[in-house]
Amino acid sequence: MSKPDRGCELKTSFAVSEDGVQIAYDVNGSGEPIILLHGGGQTRQEWHYTGYVERLRREFKVIAIDIRGNGESDKPKESSDYGIGKHCQDILAVANACGIDQFSLWGFSYGGNIGRYLAAQSPRVLNFIMIGVTFGLGAAGDFRQWIIDSRDHWIPILQAKTDGKLDIHTLSQQDQDLLQKFDMPVAIAWTSGMLEWGSTEPGDIRCPTLWLAGSRNSSVMSGIREYEAKLKGSKVQVQIVQDLDHIQELTEVDKVLPLMLAFIRQFHKTVQ
Repeated sequence: MSKPDRGCELKTSFAVSEDGVQIAYDVNGSGEPIILLHGGGQTRQEWHYTGYVERLRREFKVIAIDIRGNGESDKPKESSDYGIGKHCQDILAVANACGIDQFSLWGFSYGGNIGRYLAAQSPRVLNFIMIGVTFGLGAAGDFRQWIIDSRDHWIPILQAKTDGKLDIHTLSQQDQDLLQKFDMPVAIAWTSGMLEWGSTEPGDIRCPTLWLAGSRNSSVMSGIREYEAKLKGSKVQVQIVQDLDHIQELTEVDKVLPLMLAFIRQFHKTVQ
C-alpha cells in the first residue's frame, strides 16, 4: 500500500454524533463539498491512497470519513450501535462540524450501502454516487447468510476469550490470523448491524444518483437487471464500466473518476 499523495493532509478532526460516538474525518481543498465513505474493512485513507483526494481537492472541498467502527473513529462493540440511523447521523454530524449544508456524497461498497439510506432520507444530499453495491436490504442473500454464519461462529470464541477460557491453539490458523489482524468484536458488531437495516429502493432516493458498477461485479450486475423496471422514473441512472471487478470499481481511478466528475459537475459550478 502506497502512502497518501503529497499535498493531501491526513490531519484528523472529530465530530461527535448524536449518541456521543466520535467520528474521524479530514478535509482537503476548497469549493463545493464532497463527502467520501470507504468500503468495509477499509478506512478513509483508502481515498488518499488511490489518489481521489489529491485529484478532487483541486476544485472541491473533500471530506473523507472513517465510518464508525473503523479507522480513528470510535469503535462500539454492540451491533445496536451500528443501526443505519446512527450511520446517517454520523455523516450529518461531520457535515455540521464542517459548516456545510448540502453536499455530494460518494460511497464505495459498505460506504455506498450506508450512503443510499441517507440519500433516501435527507434533502442535504445534493447528489449521490453509489459504487459497487445494490439496492434492497442492507444485507441480503448469500451475504446475509455469511454475516449470520460469521456471527454464530465468532460469538462463542469471543466470549471464551473474554472469560479467559480460550485456548488459541484450538482455533484454525485462519481464525488465529483474523484475531491478530482485526478487532473481531467490532467487526462482528458492525457487520451484524446490517442485518437490521431495512430496504431502500431506487424510487426512495431523493436526489440525482449515479449507480456505478464494474461489468465483472456479478452481484451488482444481477441487481441492475433485477431493478431495471424500478429504475425507470427514479432519480437513479446506471453507469457500467467494462471489465472491472469490485475492487477495481474503486482502484481504476482513471476509468471511473472522469465518469463520476461528469455526473456531479451537472450540479456544481466549479472551475474545470
